[in-house]
Amino acid sequence: METGKREIVFHGIPASPGIAIGTVLLIGHHGNTYKMPEDKAISEDAIPSEILKFNNALDKTRAEIQDIQKQVQSKVEEKDASIFDAHLLIVDDKMLMNEVEEMIRKKTRPADFCFYRIIQRYVSALSVMTDPYIKGRTADIEDVASRIISNIQGQQRQVLDHLPGQRIIIARDLTPSDTALLDRENVQAFAIETGSRTSHTAILARSMQIPAVVGLQKLYERLQNGDFVIVDGFIGTVIINPKEETQNLYALKETKEEQYYADLLKESRLRPETIDAFSVQLAANIEHLNDITQAKLYGAAGVGLFRTEYLYINAQVLPSEDDQFNIYKSAAESLEDQPIIIRTLDLGGDKLSSHITSSKELNPFLGLRAVRLCLQKRQDLLITQIRAILRASAFGNVKIMFPMITCADEVDKLKEMVEEIKQELLKSKIDFNRDVELGIMVETPSAAIIADVLAQKVDFFSIGTNDLVQYTLAVDRGNENVAYLYQPSHPAILDLINRVVKAARNNKIWVSLCGEMASDPRYTPILVGLGINELSMSPVSLGVIRRIIRRMRMHEAEEIAEKSIKCKTAEEALELSENLLMKIAPDIVNIALKGL
Repeated sequence: METGKREIVFHGIPASPGIAIGTVLLIGHHGNTYKMPEDKAISEDAIPSEILKFNNALDKTRAEIQDIQKQVQSKVEEKDASIFDAHLLIVDDKMLMNEVEEMIRKKTRPADFCFYRIIQRYVSALSVMTDPYIKGRTADIEDVASRIISNIQGQQRQVLDHLPGQRIIIARDLTPSDTALLDRENVQAFAIETGSRTSHTAILARSMQIPAVVGLQKLYERLQNGDFVIVDGFIGTVIINPKEETQNLYALKETKEEQYYADLLKESRLRPETIDAFSVQLAANIEHLNDITQAKLYGAAGVGLFRTEYLYINAQVLPSEDDQFNIYKSAAESLEDQPIIIRTLDLGGDKLSSHITSSKELNPFLGLRAVRLCLQKRQDLLITQIRAILRASAFGNVKIMFPMITCADEVDKLKEMVEEIKQELLKSKIDFNRDVELGIMVETPSAAIIADVLAQKVDFFSIGTNDLVQYTLAVDRGNENVAYLYQPSHPAILDLINRVVKAARNNKIWVSLCGEMASDPRYTPILVGLGINELSMSPVSLGVIRRIIRRMRMHEAEEIAEKSIKCKTAEEALELSENLLMKIAPDIVNIALKGL
């Protein structure tokens, strides 16, 4: 279909792989179908009716979520349908709901206004987080909140389960519940302006095998119903008014990509080593126990990062030592002696759960978070978690990792705490691995700069490039105004990574890299050439990275890495890496990177 209009390419975040070619259906902002609550006084006599209205809305919302969960069980995997368990936890959060009722009574304001005002405080607390997984949970809270407010006001919500034929949905936002109810036969793909790869909307899209791109700023306003577009969920692009040549190329790619990714899956048992026998460990980043199944499917050699924050974010009460022990033990046993690195609590002082702390901070990015929070305010949380991890270490190859380290003193305090807990377990005759490895996240410039000192105190490093890039370059990648400055191949970043690797090598410890940089094929030659021992990433990304490594020669990668460090710009370094990639793996460049 040649439109005669100018071809325009929008770049976003690849959320769910696949290609779709078709016509647009614009969907308005689905989440907020309610009227904006008004700040107006109510009489004392109206308070009981407002509280009743609020509780009735909670009951209706609970029933709606349960109904959605039943409907989607046939569409998605069981673990992904369980996303709505978290939605139910929000509805049943007694502390939150009591706070709303108290505000209705004390402030004499309507139920919808009180709930809106309180829930926005929770949303604001999570939205400033640097961890994309935690930050992505704001969409779940807003999804449930919009249902509750709509039900308080008696508003009807539109659903997307009946569309006029096959369409590509373009929206400013799609909530997880809207996404779960999409009719797979009618929805070819969707592209939205908000979201991240770790949002539940993205997770559901992958589970339902719907190609999707998120984070496409100002896309919605450029389109009309019936416009012709191409959505590429592999590289995160949407092409408006594609030329006939572009359409033909994508039609060809659409037929090839299914076979291509099936072939990658067949290679999941092959060793990720270069042609000249340099081996790189490929591990998985996981958030839930159920993610281990997917990690095994794609051939992960263990878990390089087990994020434990979800245990706290959705909990009505803090997880006990036994609660955590049972989860960590199950994970260790499921991996059958493959390593699992469990990262301790990485939450800040402004998080969702008031169980943890009620402190407010002007700049939580640089505030009381992770080990700072645990050492200064809540040692009880860290002690409980370390005890649980140590107990689980008796059942598998478990390692402990501490996030957000900035100085040697923090490491010393953490090691002292671990030793004290070990002595307590010995006295209580509780079994654990006495030689459990301790590691740290290198995700601040200060930690990278003093890596030689820190390497003498721990058993391994894990470089967290997401935060390292943001802190080093002073760039919030979620801020569209400065997102262009977020450059993992920036000379300063490559220099810091190289510094960390050398420090690890000099002190005979191993080093992993677990940020998004690990799963991006464009950086694989540089990272392997620098001597990274392990790359840890989302399980679905393992196949592409494995194939690149197996087609590479270590001396070529080392040459690229050495030249990259000396480059003056991020673009120069990236071009060197991409040139090697095109030489050794043109199929990956053509299918997974160029989109053509």
